[in-house]
Amino acid sequence: MKRVYLFILAALLLAVTLVSMISSCIAAEPAASTTGTERITEEKTEEKTEKRPETIPEITEAPTQEMTEAPTEPAVETDAPTEPASTAAPQTEPPVTQKQEESTKKPEAHTVDVAPLDPDKKYVAITLDDGPHPTLTKKFTDKILEYNGKVTYFVVGDRIKGDMQEGIVYAHDHGMQVAIHCWTHDHYYNKEPKYYHEEVYNTANKLNELFGEWPTIMRPPGGSITESQLKESEFAVIIWSIDTEDWKHKKNTDENPKSKNIETIVNNCLYDSKGRFNVENGDIILMHEIYENSYDAFCIIVEELHKQGFEFVTVSELLQNPELGYKYYSANKRK
Repeated sequence: MKRVYLFILAALLLAVTLVSMISSCIAAEPAASTTGTERITEEKTEEKTEKRPETIPEITEAPTQEMTEAPTEPAVETDAPTEPASTAAPQTEPPVTQKQEESTKKPEAHTVDVAPLDPDKKYVAITLDDGPHPTLTKKFTDKILEYNGKVTYFVVGDRIKGDMQEGIVYAHDHGMQVAIHCWTHDHYYNKEPKYYHEEVYNTANKLNELFGEWPTIMRPPGGSITESQLKESEFAVIIWSIDTEDWKHKKNTDENPKSKNIETIVNNCLYDSKGRFNVENGDIILMHEIYENSYDAFCIIVEELHKQGFEFVTVSELLQNPELGYKYYSANKRK
Protein backbone atom coordinates (compact mmCIF):
# COMPACT_ATOMS: atom_id res chain seq x y z
CA MET A 1 0.00 0.00 0.00
CA LYS A 2 2.80 2.35 0.85
CA ARG A 3 4.44 1.59 -2.49
CA VAL A 4 1.24 2.45 -4.31
CA TYR A 5 1.04 5.76 -2.57
CA LEU A 6 4.62 6.60 -3.54
CA PHE A 7 3.94 5.60 -7.11
CA ILE A 8 0.93 7.91 -7.32
CA LEU A 9 2.88 10.75 -5.80
CA ALA A 10 5.70 10.31 -8.29
CA ALA A 11 3.21 10.23 -11.14
CA LEU A 12 1.62 13.45 -9.92
CA LEU A 13 5.03 15.15 -9.67
CA LEU A 14 5.84 13.99 -13.15
CA ALA A 15 2.54 15.33 -14.44
CA VAL A 16 3.09 18.65 -12.74
CA THR A 17 6.59 18.82 -14.20
CA LEU A 18 5.27 18.02 -17.65
CA VAL A 19 2.53 20.64 -17.35
CA SER A 20 5.10 23.18 -16.20
CA MET A 21 7.37 22.40 -19.11
CA ILE A 22 4.49 22.62 -21.59
CA SER A 23 3.44 25.95 -20.13
CA SER A 24 6.98 27.26 -20.40
CA CYS A 25 7.13 26.23 -24.06
CA ILE A 26 3.82 27.88 -24.80
CA ALA A 27 4.93 31.11 -23.10
CA ALA A 28 8.29 31.10 -24.93
CA GLU A 29 6.76 30.87 -28.45
CA PRO A 30 4.99 34.26 -28.37
CA ALA A 31 8.14 35.92 -27.03
CA ALA A 32 10.18 34.38 -29.77
CA SER A 33 7.54 35.39 -32.23
CA THR A 34 7.58 38.92 -30.86
CA THR A 35 11.35 39.05 -30.98
CA GLY A 36 11.26 37.83 -34.58
CA THR A 37 8.69 40.50 -35.49
CA GLU A 38 10.74 43.19 -33.87
CA ARG A 39 13.79 41.91 -35.68
CA ILE A 40 11.92 41.96 -38.99
CA THR A 41 10.59 45.45 -38.26
CA GLU A 42 14.08 46.66 -37.36
CA GLU A 43 15.46 45.09 -40.50
CA LYS A 44 12.81 46.83 -42.59
CA THR A 45 13.47 50.08 -40.78
CA GLU A 46 17.15 49.67 -41.41
CA GLU A 47 16.42 48.94 -45.05
CA LYS A 48 14.36 52.10 -45.28
CA THR A 49 16.98 54.06 -43.43
CA GLU A 50 19.69 52.74 -45.69
CA LYS A 51 17.69 53.43 -48.84
CA ARG A 52 16.72 57.04 -47.87
CA PRO A 53 20.17 58.51 -48.51
CA GLU A 54 20.05 56.99 -51.98
CA THR A 55 16.77 58.68 -52.83
CA ILE A 56 17.39 62.09 -51.20
CA PRO A 57 20.24 63.07 -53.48
CA GLU A 58 18.01 62.31 -56.47
CA ILE A 59 15.47 64.78 -55.14
CA THR A 60 17.88 67.50 -54.05
CA GLU A 61 20.35 67.30 -56.93
CA ALA A 62 17.78 68.12 -59.56
CA PRO A 63 16.99 71.65 -58.33
CA THR A 64 20.65 72.21 -57.51
CA GLN A 65 21.59 71.45 -61.11
CA GLU A 66 18.89 73.78 -62.41
CA MET A 67 20.04 76.61 -60.17
CA THR A 68 23.69 76.34 -61.13
CA GLU A 69 23.21 75.62 -64.81
CA ALA A 70 20.57 78.24 -65.56
CA PRO A 71 22.91 81.28 -65.72
CA THR A 72 25.26 79.45 -68.03
CA GLU A 73 22.70 78.00 -70.38
CA PRO A 74 23.78 78.48 -73.98
CA ALA A 75 20.33 79.76 -74.87
CA VAL A 76 20.74 82.72 -72.54
CA GLU A 77 24.21 83.56 -73.75
CA THR A 78 23.48 83.22 -77.42
CA ASP A 79 20.02 84.73 -77.53
CA ALA A 80 20.85 87.91 -75.66
CA PRO A 81 23.14 89.42 -78.27
CA THR A 82 20.69 88.69 -81.08
CA GLU A 83 17.57 90.04 -79.44
CA PRO A 84 16.78 93.53 -80.74
CA ALA A 85 15.77 94.70 -77.29
CA SER A 86 19.07 93.68 -75.71
CA THR A 87 21.24 95.19 -78.43
CA ALA A 88 19.37 98.24 -79.67
CA ALA A 89 17.78 99.47 -76.49
CA PRO A 90 20.89 99.92 -74.34
CA GLN A 91 22.69 101.72 -77.16
CA THR A 92 19.99 104.02 -78.52
CA GLU A 93 17.32 104.56 -75.90
CA PRO A 94 19.20 105.70 -72.76
CA PRO A 95 19.72 109.51 -72.62
CA VAL A 96 23.49 109.16 -72.21
CA THR A 97 23.84 107.26 -75.46
CA GLN A 98 21.59 109.72 -77.26
CA LYS A 99 23.68 112.64 -76.03
CA GLN A 100 26.82 110.94 -77.23
CA GLU A 101 25.27 110.40 -80.64
CA GLU A 102 24.06 113.98 -80.74
CA SER A 103 27.48 115.32 -79.81
CA THR A 104 29.05 113.50 -82.78
CA LYS A 105 26.19 114.05 -85.18
CA LYS A 106 26.69 116.88 -87.64
CA PRO A 107 24.09 119.64 -87.17
CA GLU A 108 21.53 120.20 -89.89
CA ALA A 109 21.95 123.41 -91.86
CA HIS A 110 19.13 125.92 -92.17
CA THR A 111 18.76 127.53 -95.56
CA VAL A 112 17.02 130.47 -97.17
CA ASP A 113 15.68 130.85 -100.66
CA VAL A 114 18.39 132.34 -102.86
CA ALA A 115 18.42 133.00 -106.57
CA PRO A 116 21.30 131.51 -108.56
CA LEU A 117 24.04 133.96 -109.43
CA ASP A 118 24.93 134.87 -112.99
CA PRO A 119 28.39 133.39 -113.70
CA ASP A 120 29.12 136.32 -116.03
CA LYS A 121 28.69 138.94 -113.29
CA LYS A 122 30.79 140.01 -110.32
CA TYR A 123 29.40 139.98 -106.80
CA VAL A 124 30.48 141.10 -103.35
CA ALA A 125 28.82 140.89 -99.97
CA ILE A 126 29.24 143.89 -97.68
CA THR A 127 28.70 142.99 -94.04
CA LEU A 128 27.91 145.45 -91.26
CA ASP A 129 28.62 144.46 -87.66
CA ASP A 130 27.71 145.57 -84.12
CA GLY A 131 24.31 147.15 -84.80
CA PRO A 132 21.60 147.91 -84.92
CA HIS A 133 21.90 151.69 -84.71
CA PRO A 134 19.02 154.13 -84.12
CA THR A 135 19.66 156.06 -87.37
CA LEU A 136 22.56 154.57 -89.32
CA THR A 137 20.97 151.15 -89.94
CA LYS A 138 18.25 152.80 -91.98
CA LYS A 139 20.77 155.03 -93.80
CA PHE A 140 22.95 152.05 -94.81
CA THR A 141 19.85 150.26 -96.05
CA ASP A 142 18.58 153.17 -98.10
CA LYS A 143 22.01 153.77 -99.66
CA ILE A 144 22.47 150.18 -100.87
CA LEU A 145 18.92 150.16 -102.23
CA GLU A 146 19.99 152.98 -104.58
CA TYR A 147 22.15 150.36 -106.31
CA ASN A 148 19.45 147.72 -106.19
CA GLY A 149 21.67 145.85 -103.79
CA LYS A 150 21.63 144.22 -100.37
CA VAL A 151 23.89 144.01 -97.35
CA THR A 152 24.10 141.65 -94.39
CA TYR A 153 23.81 142.85 -90.79
CA PHE A 154 25.49 140.85 -88.03
CA VAL A 155 23.69 142.19 -84.99
CA VAL A 156 24.23 142.32 -81.23
CA GLY A 157 21.11 140.82 -79.69
CA ASP A 158 20.70 142.99 -76.59
CA ARG A 159 20.79 146.15 -78.74
CA ILE A 160 17.60 145.17 -80.55
CA LYS A 161 15.16 147.50 -78.79
CA GLY A 162 13.47 150.82 -79.28
CA ASP A 163 14.72 152.86 -82.25
CA MET A 164 17.45 150.31 -82.90
CA GLN A 165 14.86 147.56 -83.27
CA GLU A 166 12.88 149.72 -85.67
CA GLY A 167 16.00 150.19 -87.76
CA ILE A 168 16.77 146.50 -88.11
CA VAL A 169 13.14 145.66 -88.83
CA TYR A 170 13.22 148.28 -91.57
CA ALA A 171 16.36 146.68 -93.02
CA HIS A 172 14.86 143.19 -92.92
CA ASP A 173 11.61 144.36 -94.49
CA HIS A 174 13.62 145.84 -97.37
CA GLY A 175 15.40 142.60 -98.20
CA MET A 176 18.56 142.83 -96.11
CA GLN A 177 19.87 139.72 -94.36
CA VAL A 178 20.00 139.86 -90.55
CA ALA A 179 22.32 137.38 -88.86
CA ILE A 180 23.91 136.50 -85.52
CA HIS A 181 26.91 138.30 -84.12
CA CYS A 182 26.52 137.90 -80.37
CA TRP A 183 24.32 138.95 -77.47
CA THR A 184 26.63 141.29 -75.53
CA HIS A 185 29.62 141.62 -77.88
CA ASP A 186 31.80 139.75 -75.43
CA HIS A 187 34.31 137.44 -77.09
CA TYR A 188 32.96 133.99 -76.30
CA TYR A 189 35.42 131.69 -78.04
CA ASN A 190 37.44 131.25 -74.84
CA LYS A 191 34.47 130.98 -72.48
CA GLU A 192 32.54 128.06 -71.05
CA PRO A 193 30.20 126.27 -73.50
CA LYS A 194 27.19 127.55 -71.57
CA TYR A 195 28.26 131.16 -72.11
CA TYR A 196 28.94 130.57 -75.79
CA HIS A 197 25.48 129.06 -76.28
CA GLU A 198 23.80 131.92 -74.44
CA GLU A 199 25.54 134.50 -76.62
CA VAL A 200 24.58 132.75 -79.82
CA TYR A 201 21.13 131.36 -79.05
CA ASN A 202 19.79 134.37 -77.17
CA THR A 203 20.44 136.34 -80.35
CA ALA A 204 19.01 133.61 -82.57
CA ASN A 205 15.84 133.43 -80.49
CA LYS A 206 15.49 137.21 -80.58
CA LEU A 207 15.72 137.27 -84.36
CA ASN A 208 13.29 134.39 -84.66
CA GLU A 209 10.87 136.18 -82.37
CA LEU A 210 11.21 139.37 -84.37
CA PHE A 211 11.07 138.01 -87.91
CA GLY A 212 9.47 134.59 -87.54
CA GLU A 213 12.45 132.86 -89.16
CA TRP A 214 15.51 131.10 -87.81
CA PRO A 215 18.84 132.73 -88.73
CA THR A 216 21.18 130.71 -90.90
CA ILE A 217 24.61 132.33 -90.49
CA MET A 218 26.71 133.85 -87.72
CA ARG A 219 29.92 135.81 -87.22
CA PRO A 220 31.75 135.51 -83.90
CA PRO A 221 33.19 138.74 -82.45
CA GLY A 222 36.69 139.26 -83.79
CA GLY A 223 36.16 136.27 -86.07
CA SER A 224 37.35 134.04 -83.20
CA ILE A 225 35.81 130.61 -82.73
CA THR A 226 37.16 127.26 -81.56
CA GLU A 227 37.17 124.11 -83.64
CA SER A 228 34.66 122.43 -81.34
CA GLN A 229 32.34 125.44 -81.52
CA LEU A 230 32.68 125.42 -85.29
CA LYS A 231 31.83 121.73 -85.59
CA GLU A 232 28.84 121.96 -83.25
CA SER A 233 27.39 125.13 -84.77
CA GLU A 234 24.09 124.90 -86.61
CA PHE A 235 24.92 128.24 -88.22
CA ALA A 236 27.44 128.70 -91.01
CA VAL A 237 30.37 130.77 -89.72
CA ILE A 238 31.25 133.82 -91.79
CA ILE A 239 34.60 135.61 -91.52
CA TRP A 240 35.79 138.07 -94.22
CA SER A 241 38.34 138.53 -96.98
CA ILE A 242 38.59 142.33 -96.78
CA ASP A 243 38.83 144.20 -93.48
CA THR A 244 38.31 147.95 -93.79
CA GLU A 245 39.42 148.43 -90.16
CA ASP A 246 36.85 151.22 -89.99
CA TRP A 247 36.53 150.88 -86.22
CA LYS A 248 40.09 152.15 -85.87
CA HIS A 249 39.14 155.37 -87.64
CA LYS A 250 35.89 156.27 -85.95
CA LYS A 251 37.23 159.19 -83.93
CA ASN A 252 37.97 162.49 -85.65
CA THR A 253 40.80 164.61 -84.27
CA ASP A 254 42.97 167.48 -85.46
CA GLU A 255 45.63 164.98 -86.40
CA ASN A 256 43.17 162.62 -88.02
CA PRO A 257 40.26 164.69 -89.29
CA LYS A 258 37.10 163.15 -90.68
CA SER A 259 38.23 163.35 -94.29
CA LYS A 260 41.45 161.49 -93.56
CA ASN A 261 39.67 158.78 -91.61
CA ILE A 262 37.17 158.25 -94.39
CA GLU A 263 39.91 158.10 -97.01
CA THR A 264 41.81 155.51 -94.98
CA ILE A 265 38.72 153.31 -94.66
CA VAL A 266 38.05 153.51 -98.38
CA ASN A 267 41.64 152.68 -99.28
CA ASN A 268 41.69 149.74 -96.86
CA CYS A 269 38.74 148.31 -98.73
CA LEU A 270 39.54 149.00 -102.35
CA TYR A 271 43.33 148.89 -102.64
CA ASP A 272 46.28 146.89 -101.43
CA SER A 273 49.42 148.30 -99.84
CA LYS A 274 50.82 149.08 -103.31
CA GLY A 275 47.74 150.97 -104.43
CA ARG A 276 46.38 148.24 -106.69
CA PHE A 277 42.67 147.58 -106.87
CA ASN A 278 42.08 144.79 -104.39
CA VAL A 279 38.44 143.68 -104.62
CA GLU A 280 37.68 140.39 -106.35
CA ASN A 281 34.52 138.59 -107.35
CA GLY A 282 33.19 136.74 -104.30
CA ASP A 283 34.80 138.91 -101.62
CA ILE A 284 33.20 139.46 -98.23
CA ILE A 285 33.85 142.97 -96.92
CA LEU A 286 33.84 143.79 -93.20
CA MET A 287 32.50 147.11 -91.95
CA HIS A 288 30.57 148.39 -88.90
CA GLU A 289 27.22 150.14 -89.00
CA ILE A 290 27.55 152.16 -85.80
CA TYR A 291 30.07 154.82 -86.90
CA GLU A 292 29.39 157.93 -88.96
CA ASN A 293 32.77 157.68 -90.65
CA SER A 294 31.94 154.11 -91.68
CA TYR A 295 28.75 155.25 -93.33
CA ASP A 296 30.46 158.05 -95.24
CA ALA A 297 33.17 155.65 -96.42
CA PHE A 298 30.52 153.09 -97.33
CA CYS A 299 28.90 155.57 -99.72
CA ILE A 300 32.20 156.04 -101.56
CA ILE A 301 33.01 152.32 -101.60
CA VAL A 302 29.70 151.16 -103.11
CA GLU A 303 29.86 153.87 -105.73
CA GLU A 304 33.34 152.78 -106.82
CA LEU A 305 32.46 149.10 -106.80
CA HIS A 306 29.36 149.81 -108.81
CA LYS A 307 31.53 151.55 -111.41
CA GLN A 308 33.76 148.48 -111.48
CA GLY A 309 30.73 146.33 -112.35
CA PHE A 310 30.09 144.69 -108.99
CA GLU A 311 26.67 143.83 -107.69
CA PHE A 312 25.81 143.71 -104.00
CA VAL A 313 24.23 140.60 -102.52
CA THR A 314 23.72 139.06 -99.09
CA VAL A 315 26.17 136.53 -97.69
CA SER A 316 23.75 133.64 -98.20
CA GLU A 317 23.23 134.70 -101.81
CA LEU A 318 26.96 135.07 -102.42
CA LEU A 319 27.74 131.65 -100.93
CA GLN A 320 24.52 130.03 -102.20
CA ASN A 321 23.65 128.78 -98.70
CA PRO A 322 26.99 127.88 -97.11
CA GLU A 323 27.62 124.50 -95.53
CA LEU A 324 28.14 123.95 -91.83
CA GLY A 325 31.51 123.12 -90.29
CA TYR A 326 33.51 125.69 -92.24
CA LYS A 327 34.72 129.23 -91.78
CA TYR A 328 33.95 131.23 -94.92
CA TYR A 329 36.31 134.04 -95.86
CA SER A 330 34.86 134.57 -99.33
CA ALA A 331 33.00 132.66 -102.01
CA ASN A 332 36.38 131.32 -103.07
CA LYS A 333 37.89 130.46 -99.70
CA ARG A 334 36.79 128.45 -96.72
CA LYS A 335 38.55 126.46 -94.01
